[in-house]
Amino acid sequence: MVHRQDKGGGPAYLSRTWLLVWFVLQWLVLPVAVALVALWYVCAFLANAVVDSTPRIDYLGYIYVGPRRLAREWSRNPARWEEHFRALLPKLRAEAAKVSSPGQAGYPLRARIKYSITHARAEHEERSDFFADVAFIVFAHHYRGCGPEAARRIARADGWRILAPGSQMAKNLVPDDDQGLGLAIPNPRHNPTPPSGRP
Repeated sequence: MVHRQDKGGGPAYLSRTWLLVWFVLQWLVLPVAVALVALWYVCAFLANAVVDSTPRIDYLGYIYVGPRRLAREWSRNPARWEEHFRALLPKLRAEAAKVSSPGQAGYPLRARIKYSITHARAEHEERSDFFADVAFIVFAHHYRGCGPEAARRIARADGWRILAPGSQMAKNLVPDDDQGLGLAIPNPRHNPTPPSGRP
């Protein structure tokens, strides 16, 4: 369903036909999916079960297409996608400011569901069990139309560190560019320095 404009890491777009079909069908599918996930948690709680993995709630946020996302996905204008990605970074920074210290992490629920917020090892950190930076996975629907390289350029200019695909975050591995970008920033509670290029 994804059409890439070039063979490299450039812009890619979803099929407009698929977008319209999914935009209508999701209002039936997503409530059922939420109900099934809730039922799974209730059953696991009542059974007092200890499980290794749980259903991925963040995936429901990934596949939801609201009116603003529909308009963005419909657009073929890379500047619109870049503007959206730029506007997202201050929101991520605000979510990072709500995180407690490493080892006692209390992550904001919205950031957990939408951006898989966690901790990542600092760039020059040698201790394998210490994760000083706050990390996010920004899914491809936030930058697909401008391409991952443009998203990286924008993020670096705003003071973010780019995590390599396959590298370790505290709870996840960073996905490939087609799925999402891993972004990290020092915990603002412990490193209150402004991002590069800002006063």
